[in-house]
Amino acid sequence: MNLSVPDHPVSSVSMLFTSFECFQHTTEESIFPVKLHWHYFAEIVRVRSGSLKVQRGDAVLILKEGDAVFFTPLVHHALDYAGPGISAVYDVIRLDMEQFGELPSYTPDLRGMTLEAERRGLPMVFSARALRDSHIDTMIDNCVEEYNTRAYGYDLRIRSMLYLVFIAVIRRWIADGFVPQHYNSGIDPIYTLPSYIARHIREPLKVEDLADFCGLSYPWFARKFREIYGISCKEYIEHVRIRRVEHYLQFTDCDLNYISQHTGYSDCSHLVRDFRKFRNTTPGQFRQAARKKAQSAHFPKTIDTPRKNG
Repeated sequence: MNLSVPDHPVSSVSMLFTSFECFQHTTEESIFPVKLHWHYFAEIVRVRSGSLKVQRGDAVLILKEGDAVFFTPLVHHALDYAGPGISAVYDVIRLDMEQFGELPSYTPDLRGMTLEAERRGLPMVFSARALRDSHIDTMIDNCVEEYNTRAYGYDLRIRSMLYLVFIAVIRRWIADGFVPQHYNSGIDPIYTLPSYIARHIREPLKVEDLADFCGLSYPWFARKFREIYGISCKEYIEHVRIRRVEHYLQFTDCDLNYISQHTGYSDCSHLVRDFRKFRNTTPGQFRQAARKKAQSAHFPKTIDTPRKNG
């Protein structure tokens, strides 16, 4: 199955600079309703309370409390009010399956599998009962909580839970006759760039080299990249670098020299300049605020240990 850009506009929600993001939204926010759009990554939407009207491809459905829908890459979709006066609170998990590669040798890549499942018309909507029976509802709750707290190791915990979600969904498809194989998704190399950039972010990435990697001329590559990702390739790389810098600042005591060397910056001054540009603060101020937030997290200050008898 050859993937091409759908004939639908890229909206502002189509950028993802890490392997996943987890949010909770309401129909009262300014971003709602979410107009018809598509993106290169996958998305899970689960209704926490209320009801949502969802368009998925050509199908329109109503999700009730506890129900969820899975949007595979490039499938156009929209979210709207289920009816007059009907509000909803819903969870959203966005994930780039190209960056979920830690799989056993017998397991096909997740993106290829989900695209094949999409082609075959396998279930992509799951009832509240199905989510409870497979514990997906609890895993989604935990993903959103971990992402909001962002305590040490939150990304590893979320990745582990998302793998469990994938396993539960694939087992559902297997029960419907699906046989996991190493499917040829026919994917254009440009859709694999987020994973490639993430793996090589500590290197001095050049847009010209990425165009060569995709077998495209620079002008055509630049146009196509912006069409898919909503921003230029240079801007995308800058965003990924900044997110990596944030992790170093939040979870390590590494100095800026070390961080700049491991995030692709030529020196500290360029790192500080870009950090100010994208975060409107200095790395030092960000680290201080992150440490203060971590100290006020909802973890117990002391742990009671059992006393020995006698």
